[in-house]
Amino acid sequence: MLSMQSTPYLPASTPRSADVVLYLDLDGVVHHEAVLWHPRIGIYMSPHGTVGRTLFEWVPILEEELTPYPSVALVLSSTWCIRPGYAHTLKRLPESLRSRFIGGTYHKRIHGADPWNLASFRSTPCGMQILADVQRRKPRHWVALDDDIEDWPQSAIGNLIACEGTTGLSNPEVRHELRRKLQQSAAA
Repeated sequence: MLSMQSTPYLPASTPRSADVVLYLDLDGVVHHEAVLWHPRIGIYMSPHGTVGRTLFEWVPILEEELTPYPSVALVLSSTWCIRPGYAHTLKRLPESLRSRFIGGTYHKRIHGADPWNLASFRSTPCGMQILADVQRRKPRHWVALDDDIEDWPQSAIGNLIACEGTTGLSNPEVRHELRRKLQQSAAA
């Protein structure tokens, strides 16, 4: 008889790490949160209430903010890890960012393709997914850019830069907070 695990699957292999890691969500951070998926079309911006919005429209802002910090590594912390998948997602990003990625909070080659593991991951709050990844990678410093702030662990809330899903990185306050946290990490 199979027993159901009560904690998310943790890979046996040691994931890549870095001294400073930025956990990056995409929807609501590097573009408007109103993103849809269709099996024939793929991922696209919802036509309702997002006139003039495009996927990855705020990526240049992220590139600009990261330029002074070449050693900051990125970890994809987004449902894009699942669909369209980590590798396909990275192909859509500019090389300046793609080269910084050291993994994702979910990757089926690491976590396994078991449907239970995927279901467990999907039902785990984003903050807990990131915290589990931090515990595996063990970076010296880490920061998370995310618009999903529900159920974040209190012990990790100081590492979160909360974005408003409709403005993401285009919000000057978010940019300022990212710059401040990156400066703190570099100075430590």
